[in-house]
Amino acid sequence: MDYKLACEYRDVALRPEHIAASGRTSEDAKAIIETLEAIAAPVLVRIKHRPLSRDGNEDMVLDVAINGRADAVVTNNIKDFREAAERFGIEVLTPRDYLVAFRKGESHRAR
Repeated sequence: MDYKLACEYRDVALRPEHIAASGRTSEDAKAIIETLEAIAAPVLVRIKHRPLSRDGNEDMVLDVAINGRADAVVTNNIKDFREAAERFGIEVLTPRDYLVAFRKGESHRAR
């Protein structure tokens, strides 16, 4: 996780429409975000491999994944991430696929 990506996640997660759709409170969302930030490994983005995708925000996620040597990117936006991520050996999983792998103990797919 890097600072810019953390700010982006926080901004999106705390949008009123997302809070309403979750059925939770903004305090609940903040608690989850703070927990994720506390356990996330900090990544210094030294090299930006741009452009990688059609969206600069996707490039920001990919830059962190590449520089942080991530095994996978977990997203519902598979089609926009897959090609660029796979060029760097990074798997792209949906949240569902990630949780299934995690529950099966497939640590190579759920780190």
